[in-house]
Amino acid sequence: MKKLLTLVSAIFMAMTSYAQEVAPDNNGMTQSAQEWTRDVVMGWNLGNSLECPNTETEWGNPKTTKAMIHAVRESGFNAIRIPVRWINHVTNQSTMTIDPNWLARVKEVVDWALEEDMYVMINSHHEEWYDRNPYYNKQEENNAKIYAMWTSIATYFRDYGEKLIFAGTNEITVNWAAPTTEQQAVQNSYNQTFVNAVRATGGKNYYRNLVVQTFACSPYHGLNGFTIPNDPVEGRLSVEFHYYDPYEYCGNCTYYYWGNAYKDKGRILTSSTEQTITNLFDRITNTWSKKGLGVVMGEYGVSNHYTEDDKQTQQENMQYYLKCVTSEARQHGFAAFVWDNNAFNNGPENFGIFKRWQNMAVGNTYFLMGISEGAGSEYKEPEQYEDDPAGGIIFWEGDALLDWGNGLQLTVPSSVFEGKSSAVQLVLSYTQDYNDYDDIQLFYGDWSSMLPYTVGGNSFTGDFSPSNVYSTGSGTSHVTAMSFDESTLSTILQKGIVIQGHGIRLTKVAINDPTGIFTPIISPTPSAIYTIDGRRVSQPQPGQLYIQYGKKYLEVRGKR
Repeated sequence: MKKLLTLVSAIFMAMTSYAQEVAPDNNGMTQSAQEWTRDVVMGWNLGNSLECPNTETEWGNPKTTKAMIHAVRESGFNAIRIPVRWINHVTNQSTMTIDPNWLARVKEVVDWALEEDMYVMINSHHEEWYDRNPYYNKQEENNAKIYAMWTSIATYFRDYGEKLIFAGTNEITVNWAAPTTEQQAVQNSYNQTFVNAVRATGGKNYYRNLVVQTFACSPYHGLNGFTIPNDPVEGRLSVEFHYYDPYEYCGNCTYYYWGNAYKDKGRILTSSTEQTITNLFDRITNTWSKKGLGVVMGEYGVSNHYTEDDKQTQQENMQYYLKCVTSEARQHGFAAFVWDNNAFNNGPENFGIFKRWQNMAVGNTYFLMGISEGAGSEYKEPEQYEDDPAGGIIFWEGDALLDWGNGLQLTVPSSVFEGKSSAVQLVLSYTQDYNDYDDIQLFYGDWSSMLPYTVGGNSFTGDFSPSNVYSTGSGTSHVTAMSFDESTLSTILQKGIVIQGHGIRLTKVAINDPTGIFTPIISPTPSAIYTIDGRRVSQPQPGQLYIQYGKKYLEVRGKR
């Protein structure tokens, strides 16, 4: 313990002596995090190079050259992620001083990219001393080292303009298992330390866009445990996740077809389709983008794999997958960086696009075409919530069929429930549309379990079948309001809600608080008249407020 405290003290002394007092400099540093991420049209990873354990060529790739970076730019990529391992180039671990020759080499590659007018992100990659130790007993020591290391890096690049950004960590994990509360907390502390260190160096770094990570760079762990760091500068933080989903298709290659567009070609995972990507990215937008964060998909891709009997179709399917992921990222304003490790065999871990040993010839045209096609999509502004005439806000309005993974799966973020009373209701407007059965299903936002609620005083958990409750059939429209007990609402405020189902054509989702005027609790007959507390009436009285067809009205001498 004494040795640990001495080490930590030495690092903090080094931090205070190394960091120079430089005033914040916002000259040329006007771009927000979301503006930066939206400007990334096609992003590429210089994989398996500067993050090698000791030398740049240790994992079989040639030394990166200016011509390589130029070839990437000529192929349409306007952004580059440069993974960097620093610890093997630290000359003094008590102060985390980095070898100036290594800093100069990283600078050389960064400069080549900037000369090509590319957006550039450098990170801390494969630092196993901290990313495999997210534990309380290592937290203080590792945070001290992270602070000192990023002070060194940030000071070296302090005068660079806004096209260069820093990313604090990479894939912090323990055997890729779901994180514990302890592990999530330690990852969050690493993010905060990184932000503190960079901002403290002053100059342009005070305003530089910074990227922090979810645990294991998993979007799912992030949506259920990531904490936004405190930052003295508004709108200059992005959150990073990686996307190789479904892993059975993208990673270990046990499936050869993906997506509903290819379900007639062979076996696909019905749990992961085109709609799955849209649903997840919508959820990320509602959780992070609407709070001012940029979003970086730091790695994504599919490993090249095929069977000889249907090779071309399977390669076209991989092209289609990359098109879908890239397109959704662009539409949501995410900066997406495809992983390229210069490997071109058949099976797992073959993410190569450019053949670095052959003057950057394109080694997988299907990959490049898919990314280029998807990159043609344009950013779409997220919808703003409107007031519901019946009270509350309209979260979503449209015409979409619920059909499990093949239909709409709508995520209602926790943020829309903030500030509401304990009587808040989730109000669904829909039409029954089925040949076999109908079902509305509510999950918590992390899909951990179905949630309990009440409709008209009756209790349900997860599943709600309108045909059973109302004794009506396909073609009938309803407005159903769902209420929650305090425990459930508390969890919703942390996780949000996912709505899915089958045989239901959803038209509107509203969040109503019965402290004001709201929609009726159950409306099996829309033309019927209800009081504002949900009681059906046959003789409305002049001067009283009522609900009909989901809208409030004032009864005046029998006229509406």
